[in-house]
Amino acid sequence: MVVNLLPLAGVAAGWLSLGDVFVVYWMENVAVWLVTVVKVATSRAPEPTDSSLTLNGRPAHLVPRAALAGFFALHYGIFTLVHGAFAFVMAFVADGELHARYWFLTGLAFVVSHLVSLAVNWFGEDERSEVPASRAMWQPYPRMLVLHVAILGGFGLVLKDQAGSAFPDPSAAAPLLPVALLCGLKTVVDLWFHLRERRRAREAPPSPGPVAGAAE
Repeated sequence: MVVNLLPLAGVAAGWLSLGDVFVVYWMENVAVWLVTVVKVATSRAPEPTDSSLTLNGRPAHLVPRAALAGFFALHYGIFTLVHGAFAFVMAFVADGELHARYWFLTGLAFVVSHLVSLAVNWFGEDERSEVPASRAMWQPYPRMLVLHVAILGGFGLVLKDQAGSAFPDPSAAAPLLPVALLCGLKTVVDLWFHLRERRRAREAPPSPGPVAGAAE
């Protein structure tokens, strides 16, 4: 969660602009897309037979993991592409100044954070044996929805701050208050969903073992 403070520190140091912050959060969305594709493709937990999720008319427990991963990659990928276009539009409306080197490095830190979490929790703690592919596939949606609302709220604060200035100076340092509120709210949301996912993984029923008396 410490990585969430990087945009605030970057803005305070003058390395990042407000526009950079929006692009950094888009890069995190790309990381979530990539990590979730891996989760869906590598899940070992059996699919619940009573799930309402279907793909081309077939219930999830009859669909191969690769097909579920491909569906998610396409569906969430389109969503991420639209989010990226919107993020760059917001960036230029906010201040029209982007620092590619710094937003890329900051965004890369978010990507590494998600990859470390994947290695430690999904593979290291073997959450993939407890979380079915269908559940892993839908986990990012509510989290990203809440985060996008938070980002839009921060964007609104930025515009309000700019509108309150009779002579806004595009070269002036980015206002820290909107960025601090945005980073703080995002950190709270991230922490809540992180703990929720860990708790649900621990509370998942154990995978069924071989049936007694079954043929070897």
